[in-house]
Amino acid sequence: MSKATHPHTLKLPREDNGLATSKAATRRIQGILPVFLENKIIEAEANGLVVPLDGSVESTVAAALAVDGIGADYVTGLVMPVQLNDEAPARTAETVASLLDIECHRLQLQPVLTAFQRVVGDTGEPTDDLVAMQNASERFRMACKYYVANTRNELVVGTVPRTDRLLGSVAKYGENGTDLSLFGDLYRTEIAALADALAVPSEILDHSSQPLDHTSATDAAELGIDQTELDSILHFAIDKDCSAPVVADRVGVAQSVVERAIQWCARTRHKRHTPPKPSMDH
Repeated sequence: MSKATHPHTLKLPREDNGLATSKAATRRIQGILPVFLENKIIEAEANGLVVPLDGSVESTVAAALAVDGIGADYVTGLVMPVQLNDEAPARTAETVASLLDIECHRLQLQPVLTAFQRVVGDTGEPTDDLVAMQNASERFRMACKYYVANTRNELVVGTVPRTDRLLGSVAKYGENGTDLSLFGDLYRTEIAALADALAVPSEILDHSSQPLDHTSATDAAELGIDQTELDSILHFAIDKDCSAPVVADRVGVAQSVVERAIQWCARTRHKRHTPPKPSMDH
């Protein structure tokens, strides 16, 4: 890997909906993210990157950008299915790794989860709590990513979009347990536009809508709006700090929907910040 250069800091060109999805914007993002990854590798004196592959658009784009930034020889993909319904997205993830020509390992975590349930059951605690077990699955994945990264002196790349981070649609100390938050400033809609710009094969994208451990309803569906509207609401309400009436007018949705999204972000604030601590008089 050669020494990376820092891209000039420029604001992304945005559409009227506040999102950076134009060709000019995606070209700019394509220039920023691979260089970001290369710079962080050099700063950390690391040997490469570990990218979790779950069959989603986000993980697919992250792996492609990692290859663009440091080369396929320095990228390790991890596919970590747990349940039987993870098999289809796991195969999609392995196809992505094959197309990108990166080293890829499948870690079947069902035996780990089964052993964990058996141990927890011995304490008298319930082992059939769906949310608790889904969170545990993500934390096992996080532990596996770091085990592999530690043994190889590599950095873990996060694939969580800004949409999920703001809404708290992640397991605490799970998916967001990473070294590099690659999409920390990009919404789902923007990553989808980036995937299109990167010419990700349509057959991959068609099978990327339901990643490992997917739920039946998306955050946007629960709010009764589409993904672009949700991302626009978050951009104007959170990034631009506009009032709910202003956001509703800009996006063209009911003010109650905006208020619900804002409340959603507020309730999950604890997932985005370090744990609270008591103040001491030093």
